[in-house]
Amino acid sequence: MKSMRFSVDKEKTIEALLYIVSRYGEVGRFHALKTLYYADLDHLRTFGRPITGDRYIAMENGPVPSYAYNAVKEELPEPEREVVVGALSHGDSEKHPTYKAHRSPDLSYFSKTDLECLDRAFEYCRGRSFGQISDETHEHLAWKKAALNAPMRFEDMLDGVSPEIFEEAEQFASYGVL
Repeated sequence: MKSMRFSVDKEKTIEALLYIVSRYGEVGRFHALKTLYYADLDHLRTFGRPITGDRYIAMENGPVPSYAYNAVKEELPEPEREVVVGALSHGDSEKHPTYKAHRSPDLSYFSKTDLECLDRAFEYCRGRSFGQISDETHEHLAWKKAALNAPMRFEDMLDGVSPEIFEEAEQFASYGVL
């Protein structure tokens, strides 16, 4: 069976990061990316499609969205890098990279359910520590089954959902629709 893949919506991913960073005010890379993961996971498992379509990598401290990670590190080609720099600025922390919103997010990229899942993920992650989130994501089947620093499978992220949601996800993936 061919692995399920979604097309990353680069602009929507940047807007989702901007939305998350705006909600926090200032946030570290770990919490920004894990909040995005939880939002994508929630939307995928509830509605059969992720919000961003980003590919998740099983890294040491849990799942990391590949495109979003490169975006916050400003490791994208021009003109994409410029879009990120126009959206996010570096925060004041000297310990680890943090980010602030440089502008308001463009909410036209999101459906009502996208925003609901982004808000739920924010509420879930904001009061949790690095260790709590990392430990919890290490229990997720998709992270467990993936090799370290390798892509996680969307099929594994959908473990335990209804056949209807799984079928929806397969259809969304086959058409590349978000």
